[in-house]
Parts: sequence; structure tokens; C-alpha cells
Amino acid sequence: MSPSEPPFTDPPLPCLDCAARISCLIGQMPRPQQDRLGPLIREQRFRKGEVLQAEGAEVETVRTIKLGTVMLTRSGPDHVPRPVALVGRGHLMGLMGLLGQTTQVGAQALSPGRICDVPVAAMLGALVKDPVLQDTLHEQICRTVARLADWGQTMRLRGLHRQLVASLMLLAHEQGTRMVRIPSHVALSELLRTTRESVARTLRQLEDQGHLQRNDRWHVTLAPGHERVFAEG
Repeated sequence: MSPSEPPFTDPPLPCLDCAARISCLIGQMPRPQQDRLGPLIREQRFRKGEVLQAEGAEVETVRTIKLGTVMLTRSGPDHVPRPVALVGRGHLMGLMGLLGQTTQVGAQALSPGRICDVPVAAMLGALVKDPVLQDTLHEQICRTVARLADWGQTMRLRGLHRQLVASLMLLAHEQGTRMVRIPSHVALSELLRTTRESVARTLRQLEDQGHLQRNDRWHVTLAPGHERVFAEG
């Protein structure tokens, strides 16, 4: 989104009615704190390809993904940012801002979606007053670290067919459904360090082998017993 364009904004929806609340830090707050933060929450739409977070930046807002898929990137010693994970509903960006640190990863939207922004200062004010909420934040940090580790081990699996099934399993968890909206073949190939053609071919093979079902161009459903792909030769 260019600086000259006003953001697409909608009136904030009550957290109690949000599908992402079970995995969202704000959604797990006690109702009085949600009511106090409510006027400060800004729900915005984002476009496919939009940069949602820059690596190494100081942030003034905490951003929770409500809908959509986002690619996280990390720069290497050559200063080239590379994909390290795909995240979705409930993932907290700007988390390092709550710890007084700059961002550790970049973030770019792989699909249109929605995000909820809350000022860091307001979130810190809520956290200071509630030790239970501090524990919830610590759990969120642990889940974030674990998810990054999940993607790291997925990239180390032997064979693209195993890597793709593991990726779909992680995306299903992020999206909260067995019917997964898959990112573009280009995004998957960049993440798994292969080619777009190899991703398309392997997805077809997985469908032929009964590990997944194709719903339409952008959606697949993991078939019962798909885990057996990890035991096959």
C-alpha cells in the first residue's frame, strides 16, 4: 500500500464474534480489557503482495492476522531476504515491539486478508496490569518459536512429497480447516527451494496417490491417512 493511498478500514468487529479469537492475544483477554482496547483496534484489509512488516524495524503497532496467508522472511549473510515460514490466522506481528526490540523477520502477504492493529503502548499498558495476560503473551512467544521450528524441520524432510504434505498440515493448522487454501506454486517453490514445475507435478502425484483431494484451483483437502506419506519409501 503506497503512502499516498488511505488504508482500507472497516469498523472493528467485537472480539467475541471473531473467528480468530481462540488464537489471538487480544481475543484471549478478559472482557473488560477487550472493551478498553476496542476503540483502539483498527481492522484493515491487505492486498496480495503487500509488505506487512520490515525486518529490523521499530514498530508502533502490534498486528494480528485475522484472515489470509503471510510469508515470513529473514535476511542471510548476503543481505538477501529468504522465506522461512508461512503463517496465518492469529499470528502476532510486531511481537518484538512489546519486548522493546526491533522486528526479527519481514512479512509479505501471499493472499488478500485482514489484520487487526493495536498500538504497542496500549498493549503494554494492558500487559503490565495483568500477570495472567503476561503468561498468555509468553505462550504466544512459545508458539511463534515452535512454528518457526516446524517450518525449519519441514524443509529438512527427505523428498518434496513429504515437504509438501508437511507444509499443507501446517497451513491447515494455521487456517483452522482441513480444506487448505494453498499459496501460489511460486511461493511454495521459493520456500522449499525447488521449482514451480516440481511443486505442481508433486501435488498432482500426491492427489493420484490419495494423500490429498483437489477441491478447486486454490484449495485442497488432506485425505484421511495422509500421514502415511512419511513412512513410505
